[in-house]
Amino acid sequence: MAMGLDLVAVMRKLGVSLDTDSPPITSPGVITWLGRIFDVTPEHSQQGLIEGMEVWTSGQGFAPLDLVGIESWLFDAPRGDHLIIAERKMTFEVKDSPSREGRLLSIWPQEKLAAFIGHAVLDGSLVIVEQLEVEEKSELVELFSGKGPFTLKPLNDFSALENKGYDVSMAKPVLIPAILYRVTGVLKGPVDEEIIRWVLNCGGLHVIDNVELLERSPMLNHENLVIVENPSFAEVLSERRKFSDGMGDLLRWWKFDEESVNSVEYNVLVPAHKGVDSIGEKWVLNGVTGKIHSNF
Repeated sequence: MAMGLDLVAVMRKLGVSLDTDSPPITSPGVITWLGRIFDVTPEHSQQGLIEGMEVWTSGQGFAPLDLVGIESWLFDAPRGDHLIIAERKMTFEVKDSPSREGRLLSIWPQEKLAAFIGHAVLDGSLVIVEQLEVEEKSELVELFSGKGPFTLKPLNDFSALENKGYDVSMAKPVLIPAILYRVTGVLKGPVDEEIIRWVLNCGGLHVIDNVELLERSPMLNHENLVIVENPSFAEVLSERRKFSDGMGDLLRWWKFDEESVNSVEYNVLVPAHKGVDSIGEKWVLNGVTGKIHSNF
């Protein structure tokens, strides 16, 4: 989930057809893919949009978009037409943008994006912005509406048990009380990046990609795992990634900035299975993370 305005939703509301399947293969970085344009209208063609153009965004953030970020992205960019929408301030002029053979690059600063929205809806741009922000917030409110705790939907992936030689049919289903955090903050690295992550506090901290809830919580016994008090998210949110500096791919750290953290927490229940191994030691399979906890 991206912070701020959902540009895919904005573009679609303005009549731009975007195919969001099959993203190009690029190294992780500040510039991320939004979609591929098709069925370009004459009006949009006049605004610089091209059939098959790949659309990218810098994302919103405090750190400005600089030439290093563009050059790193361009190193992996496939051949063809590309549009980068700069949602953050730029440290360079568009005319000074780097180039690479076979890649035609257009960059829209914030002013150009505002002009595109204004051209399409005249004075209605603020209505669109407000409506989209309300929709994003309402989705979160709808997901966690009512009184908690909320029961997370399990993965139903028992491969970890099979690898250990445990028999899930002999295990008992249980629920584990836990805390789920929606964490926002900044990853500081070669290029700073604002992120949103879901972190589950249940027998340690675990990053989970997707959050879904069960409509009804099963009536099961509860099993307790350790919940970390005053958690620090840097350890689980910091990442080591490949970074292209024009001289090759290097592994670099993106460290999560604890001072930038903003989190919302929810009391949740995690579906799990509890069993005993061949020497009598108890184990629990977390149904959301797929991790086995022993000797708890």
